[in-house]
Amino acid sequence: MNIGYFQFLPKFLKVKNNLAKIEELLEKNKGKIKDLDLLVFPEYFLSGPIKMNFIKDYEKEISLEEIKQNFCKISKKYPWLTFVMGSVLLKIDKNYFNTALVYKNGEVLAKYNKKALIYNERYVCQSDDKISLFKVNDFSVGIAVCWDLILPEIFRKYTAKTDLIIIPSFWGIGGNALQSKFPFSLEKKYYTSLGISRAYENAFALLFVNSVGKYKSPFYSDRMMGGSYSVLPPLGLIEKTNNKDPEKLHITQFDKKTLQKYKNFYETDKDYFYYLDKKVI
Repeated sequence: MNIGYFQFLPKFLKVKNNLAKIEELLEKNKGKIKDLDLLVFPEYFLSGPIKMNFIKDYEKEISLEEIKQNFCKISKKYPWLTFVMGSVLLKIDKNYFNTALVYKNGEVLAKYNKKALIYNERYVCQSDDKISLFKVNDFSVGIAVCWDLILPEIFRKYTAKTDLIIIPSFWGIGGNALQSKFPFSLEKKYYTSLGISRAYENAFALLFVNSVGKYKSPFYSDRMMGGSYSVLPPLGLIEKTNNKDPEKLHITQFDKKTLQKYKNFYETDKDYFYYLDKKVI
């Protein structure tokens, strides 16, 4: 399966501007996109993270219906292609969720609400305990979002159900007291190690798609965003990019036969259910 992704860096709260830029990038790369099966954008790719006091501004900028209409229009323009539309702030029954939406040819294939809410999300968003699956060719694909990586329990729900997990993210790589003591990015090592563990312990492939570049907002000032990576057991980390261009189309491939060999020789997915039945976990 051929998967493309943009490490798109949004302008804070400029949703319509960001949408226009997305459409421009798709048009610019339409020659390469025709060979893709799946295309992924990062978490919060339309607005950046939002604090409670900015929600009214966000809703003035764009409505839920306008978001859906735009995603529908974009996906109809590329009808063969499945889109993971990063994640967006959605209001559902008076509650807000950080939601990843999956579209193909104008139809919603799946939606997933982020579980592990962090920082300002805890005051803005709700969550749930539902996972989300969809098909791309012969691949069964699941979704998680960013900080969900810290909760292995979320990924256990996908064990034996999926071949690939897509993780749209908005994960910075700078700044804390511990980080400054190391010559490498502690955050990158952290989120990469977590993803490798989730892939191996559950016997699925994994693609982590992050924004890149220096992001600015009233409460995320000068925050450097990280990069993306993909994992395919038993090969491990098959791609890791430090490219700082948020407008570059990246393409990676996942081979189901390679993954199946891992499942045949290292039955970590089956072992999980075996030990669960033995009541040792």
